[in-house]
Amino acid sequence: MSERLAPGGALAAAIPHFEDRPEQRRMAAAVAAAIADSRPLLVEAGTGTGKTLAYLLPALESGRRVVVSTGTRALQDQIVRHDLPVLRQIMGRPFAAATVKGVSNYLCRRKLDEVRRQGGRPSPELAAVLAWADETEHGDRAELEALGEAAPVWAEVTTTPDSRLGPRCPYFERCFVTQARRKAAEADLILVNHHLYFADLALRAVHPGARVLPDHDVVIFDEAHQLEDVATEHFGRRVATATLGALVRDARITLAADLFTSGHDAALHQVDATAATFFAEVRRALTAAVADGTRVPLPAELLARGPRRDAWFALDTALEELARACDLEALPPPPDHDEDELAAARREQVAAIARRARVVRDDLAELAEQRQRAHVYWGESRPGATALSAAPISVADLVRRHIVTGAPTSVFTSATLATATGFDYTRQRLGLHRDEVDELAVASPFDYARQALLYVPRDLPPLPSGDGLPAEVVARAVELCAITGGRAFFLFTSHRALETAARLLTGLPYPLLRQGDAPRAVLIDRFRATPGAVLLGTASFWEGVDVPGDALSLVVIDKLPFAPHTDPLVAARGALVAERGGDPFVELQLPAAAIALKQGFGRLIRRRDDRGIVAILDPRVVSRAYGRHLLDALPAGLPRTAALEQVRRWWRDPLP
Repeated sequence: MSERLAPGGALAAAIPHFEDRPEQRRMAAAVAAAIADSRPLLVEAGTGTGKTLAYLLPALESGRRVVVSTGTRALQDQIVRHDLPVLRQIMGRPFAAATVKGVSNYLCRRKLDEVRRQGGRPSPELAAVLAWADETEHGDRAELEALGEAAPVWAEVTTTPDSRLGPRCPYFERCFVTQARRKAAEADLILVNHHLYFADLALRAVHPGARVLPDHDVVIFDEAHQLEDVATEHFGRRVATATLGALVRDARITLAADLFTSGHDAALHQVDATAATFFAEVRRALTAAVADGTRVPLPAELLARGPRRDAWFALDTALEELARACDLEALPPPPDHDEDELAAARREQVAAIARRARVVRDDLAELAEQRQRAHVYWGESRPGATALSAAPISVADLVRRHIVTGAPTSVFTSATLATATGFDYTRQRLGLHRDEVDELAVASPFDYARQALLYVPRDLPPLPSGDGLPAEVVARAVELCAITGGRAFFLFTSHRALETAARLLTGLPYPLLRQGDAPRAVLIDRFRATPGAVLLGTASFWEGVDVPGDALSLVVIDKLPFAPHTDPLVAARGALVAERGGDPFVELQLPAAAIALKQGFGRLIRRRDDRGIVAILDPRVVSRAYGRHLLDALPAGLPRTAALEQVRRWWRDPLP
């Protein structure tokens, strides 16, 4: 295996411009040993290591069935497009690979048929979906590049795990989800994302014998730094305006068939009306969050009395009435009545609506009564969108129980798993014990001493509390853009700061791209194709964005990426650390910020001939003692300056 990755090996023959990466071979050997010994492994692989091949090759060489779980669909697609073709060339033997995504990523033939039967002239977006539906082979949403990520029309032609009928659906044999899962059942390598992997674990726990993914021997979590957040979301509960909106929309479509003639219209109207009243009452209680969606703790007595309790009871009653109406519609016909396949599928659709209504009732009751002492409860509200949520304060034991102990063998990897003090933070968050897991950190092969410069000015004003953004910070970012001729990412820690910067940058003499104006993938493509462009982004642009070459030469970070200590989940986790005598800032917030900062920094240098500047415009990184911890987490040998003139000189006079 190591020979295949070494100079003169199969990898060198398979790709142009091969570069020797000893770090890649070290990681591959560690993954091979972990699989052979059935022992968990943590691997931080610096940017440019080639970690994907470093885990795929030994995993497939082991002869075992392997699941690779990624944090994003983008990485799934990248592995399929770029890494698997190379792997097939260097393996020397055939292997079967399959990609499985959540059901809402696939076109639903049943829902599409329902939309077509509604008649009328389709909107341009729906027309594009209908045209694509006639020619797609896989039904994967990622193929439909012309449709925006948040396009409402997609909800009309896809389904959810709760709404999927399974074998009772007349389209089951032709279903894109069915096809993907059957292909996975025969594959050696299965590509999924973290959300789907946890969904499979939950299904197995509740319904023994049921599963989304086939049994497997090895699971490799790429982008493993996201696992705690995904697990927190997965093991929590959430009821939002969108939850009720989707339920009512799907119920109206399902119950509109001539097959059903009962009084479900009144039940649907009642759910719609009581939901509107309920969320209006909740919004009034969450006034601190209305402006920007900030999470606020839910008072234990939020729904205990008064108009809010009455609104909850009314919504609860309406949901139960809808469920009962659906139960009546879904009653099987008399034994002597012949029922065709379509009618049977319709009955199952109606029964699914009843189940969904009762799940929402249960979730609302849990959120209202706050019975789980180990959970934290919060609300958030933006204009037109309000949500109530609950999540476990710690998921370490849950991750350990579901993933770490027993089969399959687990490998956790990312470019950012360690801090200046090692893997302690990641190990604790994932429920790993030091004596049961192997650890490896391989540095990036890039020459940061030559390729990059870190600019940390000392003369900017102290940052205001909250999400404010001083005009001086934006002005300094503009000065930096003048040095590199644009070609910049501005990474912000909040949407409010991004919007402030967008207003102040109206006259910027470079093409300006802003998160939210188009799907992320489209924005990145525009950035690559637009000379001198400047892109403004928040959290999702801090990681998983790959722009090698001259298109990106400057990354500007407005503020150190500390999670707000007032966030209910952050505060609850901090309180848990404090209860046992620890320091929440040192044990939680500082290492989390270090990992996030490494992610943002990692956007700049993507290959050996890249060159550029990273600017952290938060004076705390040099004025506070903890700044050393954050700077030490960045690549070794990275030159640093606080003088703008030195930045100009470095850019103008590159080292040979």
